[in-house]
Amino acid sequence: MKSVPLTAYPRTLSRRGGAKKLREGGRIPAIIYGGKTKPQNLEVDRKSLEDLIHHSASENLLVDLTVDKDAKAKRLALVKEVQHYALTGKVVHIDFHEISETEKVTVMVPVE
Repeated sequence: MKSVPLTAYPRTLSRRGGAKKLREGGRIPAIIYGGKTKPQNLEVDRKSLEDLIHHSASENLLVDLTVDKDAKAKRLALVKEVQHYALTGKVVHIDFHEISETEKVTVMVPVE
């Protein structure tokens, strides 16, 4: 599976009010967990994430996540969950699961 590059930024605003301000500013709240590190709150640019999702065959994506101002240069992550707003279909939140290149992963892939 080929990985796709994406840039994320550490999220300083948290809770409901902070997430609402992020969305108004054109960012989407995200979280990355897994691996041997603790979960980290992130924010991703709405345009780049929507382009990434729309150009993929499914929401099962392998992402080369670059977190701005982070100790790790790049993180390999799977898109675990994408939450959409029910009425408009816009992306509300995204979860990334950090994986290792040497680790085996089982993923459900839809077949049509």
